[in-house]
Amino acid sequence: MSGTVSTALKFGAALFLVLAIIGIAVNVFSPATEAAKVATTDFSASTTELKDQKYLIYDNTTISGSQVVNALRKFQAEGEAGNIAVEVITGTNGGKSYFGTFSGDTVTPSSAEGAKTTKVNDSTSKEFINPSGMFKATVERDTNSVIRLIKFTQDTLSK
Repeated sequence: MSGTVSTALKFGAALFLVLAIIGIAVNVFSPATEAAKVATTDFSASTTELKDQKYLIYDNTTISGSQVVNALRKFQAEGEAGNIAVEVITGTNGGKSYFGTFSGDTVTPSSAEGAKTTKVNDSTSKEFINPSGMFKATVERDTNSVIRLIKFTQDTLSK
């Protein structure tokens, strides 16, 4: 009989120990779960910010015409996919949209001819971008705060 009591006490003590360990784990990991959620949210925000950084370097800055041409080449694949439009306004062209136009919340892709950037280096073309000209750059977003347009406007003093 004493063996049964001893076994019952050992079983009870083991059960109590397991419940105590589970309670400690819950108390330790519950705050950690909340911290993990906060860290995940912060990580997502940082990822979005880094993704937009390639566009934000142009927001409210003044850059040279050669940098505008480089931006056209840099964003060509995204523009042709309909994710972003680039508009360049020079002193002679009155405004040329590359890869598409942005209005409302959508980028409407250009025809194949409208997406070409081959004439930006031809000084006899209306699409010519003066490499030493200065351009004011801005970005525009849709209602979901996604950057959809980069606009380069030539500074009137540098024509």
